[in-house]
Amino acid sequence: MFIPVPNPDRTPSPRVQELEQRLSLTIAEFQQRYPDLSQEEIRQAALLATGQLNAPARAPARAFAAAAVAGAAVLLGMMVYATSAPGHLPAVPIAAMAAAFVVVALVVRARRG
Repeated sequence: MFIPVPNPDRTPSPRVQELEQRLSLTIAEFQQRYPDLSQEEIRQAALLATGQLNAPARAPARAFAAAAVAGAAVLLGMMVYATSAPGHLPAVPIAAMAAAFVVVALVVRARRG
């Protein structure tokens, strides 16, 4: 059984604390000049400054690849079972599995845009 153990609170280093203070002051000054500045704009600016806003989404691509490989393995296993089980009509399970595969492919394509 896995029991997650939270990390003990670690105090940020003095450099991290100084950087946080500078960022807070800069944001406060910018908010004085532009009172309508939203939290979303601040978040986007922070992501842009750290190079994370336009970073390629690698984790979802890896997750999709892993899901595709797992799905293909399951599909192959089901096809082997359907064609080797005595007394079963293999055409029906294979058609159902093929339809499910097409539906998943269409959903993935629709999500990609």
